[in-house]
Amino acid sequence: MKISALCFCASVACLSLQASPRIQFETNFFDFGHLAGVESASGTFKFKNVGDAVLKLDPPRPSCGCTDAKASPDTLAPGESGVISYKINLDHSMVKNEKMIAILSNDPQTPSVTLKAQLAYDPVYQINEKSIRVTVPVGKDEATESLTIARPDNQPLGIDRITTSQEWISGAIDEKQGLINVTIKRSTQVPPHFTGSLKLWNSKCGNVPVRTISVIGEIEGELAASPRGLYWVFAEQGNDLKAYPPTALSKSVQLKSVLGHEVEIKNAKCTIKGTSVEVVPKEGGKLFDLVLKLDEVPHGFVTGKVTLETSLQSMPQMEVPVTISVFKQ
Repeated sequence: MKISALCFCASVACLSLQASPRIQFETNFFDFGHLAGVESASGTFKFKNVGDAVLKLDPPRPSCGCTDAKASPDTLAPGESGVISYKINLDHSMVKNEKMIAILSNDPQTPSVTLKAQLAYDPVYQINEKSIRVTVPVGKDEATESLTIARPDNQPLGIDRITTSQEWISGAIDEKQGLINVTIKRSTQVPPHFTGSLKLWNSKCGNVPVRTISVIGEIEGELAASPRGLYWVFAEQGNDLKAYPPTALSKSVQLKSVLGHEVEIKNAKCTIKGTSVEVVPKEGGKLFDLVLKLDEVPHGFVTGKVTLETSLQSMPQMEVPVTISVFKQ
C-alpha cells in the first residue's frame, strides 16, 4: 500500500511538471463609448503566451456577422505576444450593445476566452436602403434611381463629396427633396450584370466616408437571350455518348434583336471543355438559336459561359452563363 501511494504521488508530480501553453490577455473588454458619423469601429486585444509550451489558436468566432476578427499570429512560442484585431461594421439604424468574440486555444486551463467590445452608435444619416438597383433599358444611354436620405437632428445634410467605384457610376444629392440620385451610364466597359459602390463624404466627420452604398444592376442589351442563362441537368450514363438521348446532349438559347435591328453574330465559343456552339439564324438576322452540344460528358457540376461577338456598336460582345449538372442515378 505504501509503494502504491508513493507511485501515485510521483505520477501527480510528473503531471504538474508537464509543459503546457497559457493564454493571457491584457484585457478582455473595451468600451468605444458613443460613436457617430462613422461606418465601422476597429480595435485590438493584446495577448501573450505565458506558458511553457506552444500556444495554438483557432480562428476567432465573432458573435454576429457584423464583426470580423483575426488572430495574428495564431501560433506562439512561450513568451511570444500577439493581437486579436477586429472590425465592427456599423450598418444598423441604431446600435447599443456588446459585440463578443470567442477565442479558443489549446490552453488546458483556459481553453475559451470571451472578448467584449461595447459601443453605442447613432448614425448621422438615415438612408432607407443599404443598396440600390439600377437597370438601363434597351435604347437608353443611362438610367437613374433614388434613395431617401435624412438627418435625425434636422440639420443640413452636409454631404460635400461623392465618390464611386467606377467612372460609369455617378451620384448627386438633392438636398431639397432629401434624395441620393444614382445614375448608370451605358458603356462598352460596363458588364451586362454589374456591381459597384458609392461613398458619401462629410469633411466635418473626418477622412472616412459616412456611408457606403452598394450599387447593383443590369445593362439591357439590344440582343437578348432567352433564357438569360442555361441550366443543364441530366443523369450520368457513362462516357459513351451513344448511351444518352439526343435531348440530353443538346440545348439551345434563343437570341433576339430587341429593337428589330439586323445583327451579325460570330466567334461563339463556350468555356466549358467538350462543349461546341453553333449559331443558327432564323429570322433575317433578328432571331437566332444558340445551340450547345456536348462532345464529351462532364463529371459532376461545372459552370462556364458562352461568349460571342456582335455587329452592334452598343453591344460588341455578349455572354450567356451556362451551368451543367450531371448526377448519378
